[in-house]
Amino acid sequence: MRRKSVGALLSALVFPGVGQYYLGRRMRALLFLAPAVAAGILYFNFALGEANTMADQLLSGKVAADPAAIEAQLASAPTPVSVTLAEIVFVVCYVGSIAEALVVKPQV
Repeated sequence: MRRKSVGALLSALVFPGVGQYYLGRRMRALLFLAPAVAAGILYFNFALGEANTMADQLLSGKVAADPAAIEAQLASAPTPVSVTLAEIVFVVCYVGSIAEALVVKPQV
């Protein structure tokens, strides 16, 4: 398997930027890795907060322990713009990292 293919697979299966690091493109790896980590942390914190809120509501009896009721409660909660932007940034880093590993010629 060619090195570029391995780099693309690493970026796709491990984390954005790992393939660039494998290919020796350290600065480019940071350009994909840093925003993807920041977006992932922001999204994880939001998801954890929503899970804690839902657990509190379940334990207090405000929401029935029914999957349909839980889904309805989660669907009614608005998603902040920052979380939507974090999703977009992560997807752009993910796709860009794979494409960069496959398309850009290695520096000699």
